[in-house]
Amino acid sequence: MEGSDTMPVGLPGGQFAMEPDVYATLSAMITPAIFLTANGSLIISTSNRMSRIVDRIRVLNELADRIGRGGSDYDFPAERLENVNEELDRLVWRGHRIRYALVALYLAFGSFVGTSLTLALDVWTGQHSLILLPTMLAILGVFLMLTACVNLVTEALEALRGNRRELHFYRSLQSKRSSQFSGVREGASPGPALPPGTTPAPAADR
Repeated sequence: MEGSDTMPVGLPGGQFAMEPDVYATLSAMITPAIFLTANGSLIISTSNRMSRIVDRIRVLNELADRIGRGGSDYDFPAERLENVNEELDRLVWRGHRIRYALVALYLAFGSFVGTSLTLALDVWTGQHSLILLPTMLAILGVFLMLTACVNLVTEALEALRGNRRELHFYRSLQSKRSSQFSGVREGASPGPALPPGTTPAPAADR
């Protein structure tokens, strides 16, 4: 019968199979799934890194406030306060990299969703007039993911440099403590030496 190829196929129990066009539409929509999965994983890990940076900034702000008000027992407060301020500046820079990465990742996620929708529309209409749009959206999403990865790499390298600076500062404090302790010991020198063969005079009775 004419047009029978567009009718749903009858199944036992009164059920009907989906038309081939429906399968093709769903298959086209699933195509960007790999990109969406990778993008979602990056969004989760990047959000966790941003949370750690925010928590670290809050801790350092509180520490700098205590040191500045003299409410801590730390030695070398001036050096410590300077180091905290430098670390805060580095954390702000890292926060900017994370922010740029998150914006790029969310835009990439939207691009891949748009790719899925435009592919479905293109297959559903059957005219293939939108084939350029999902391709451009997919390319845009991949480029945004690359931009996010570049920002994440620079932020990770800065975090490692910050660890080395913290270790260097800790060693410099250890060196200052050692030199200060040595100076105290040298300052507490004994009295003048007695001539050979003499004994110290006994202390007078009180």
